[in-house]
Amino acid sequence: INLISKLNLLNDSSINEVSVVVNYDLQLVKFVRENHYKISNKFLHFVLHSSNKQGFESFDHVHLSIIKNKINIPLSCGLIDLKNINLNRNFYLEAKQHNSCLHKKIAVDIEGNIKNCPSMSQSFGNISDTTLENALNHSEFKKYWNLTRDSIEVCKDCEFRYICTDCRAYTEQTTVNKERLDTSKPLKCGYNPYTGGWEEWSTNPLKQKAIQYYGMQDFIKKSIEKFSYHPTINKQL
Repeated sequence: INLISKLNLLNDSSINEVSVVVNYDLQLVKFVRENHYKISNKFLHFVLHSSNKQGFESFDHVHLSIIKNKINIPLSCGLIDLKNINLNRNFYLEAKQHNSCLHKKIAVDIEGNIKNCPSMSQSFGNISDTTLENALNHSEFKKYWNLTRDSIEVCKDCEFRYICTDCRAYTEQTTVNKERLDTSKPLKCGYNPYTGGWEEWSTNPLKQKAIQYYGMQDFIKKSIEKFSYHPTINKQL
């Protein structure tokens, strides 16, 4: 609550939207409900996970999402699934020119490290001694911003590539381009655009080396859900 009460410090910045992902806390819910009008003038989205109930509330420019699922890094990040397909015109247009996950985004992980994404390994400083502006101006911070799905292996041949969120935090670790950027297919995607079929990504033999690289074996054993059939969706925008 103390941190959230300081979000108004961003009021005069060029940041348009702030998303906060935390464990469910009733006091935090009450704080947002009672103070939403003065927390910040930015669009705010609070995601409270591991709750015993599900819900969504909207207060002008403040959204409050309460979910039952536990957001567990690394398993909760970068999962490619039909239910995560984004049939949004603005998303589609941005994905045509930029990376659909990392473009114009800056993140702070649970330890205060400033990154492109909380799950990515590269850090550009810590909020205890580095400003967001300084991190943003780092020579490598924007290196993935304009990497589109047209440059990513397998994804470049996929019919979902402009309506699907990319993931550079967890990839199959197979390909880099001449700029030394990882252009491998997202690890947690079980779709094969050449056959049009979905399969459970974590049991694919070709992904096991990358799974071991990220040390995800134990997470998968404990958390993997039984694979279910994905129905066809309407792909028209």
